[in-house]
Amino acid sequence: MNNVMGIALSGMRAAQQGVQVAAHNVANLATPDAQRLQLQRSATEQGGVHASLIPAGADAAAPLADLLAAKAEVVAFAANAAVIRRQDQMLGSLLDREA
Repeated sequence: MNNVMGIALSGMRAAQQGVQVAAHNVANLATPDAQRLQLQRSATEQGGVHASLIPAGADAAAPLADLLAAKAEVVAFAANAAVIRRQDQMLGSLLDREA
């Protein structure tokens, strides 16, 4: 796997985890002892992103923030998927030209 594909895949994985975290937080709004989670991202040496879960503090605006975060994660996932599609098209064009 080349670097562009790996970077985009790691972004898609992080976005998927972000949607799952937002869903967890929204689903547990009525649960008294449920702990809110937050996704922390960090860059990897090979390029791309590493995502890890950390506890998040209580916040009155948290439900709205979680819903907006989920929407942003869906957009990030789609953007990374577009990068993978474009990379695949470029590789196909290159192979067609060289053949």
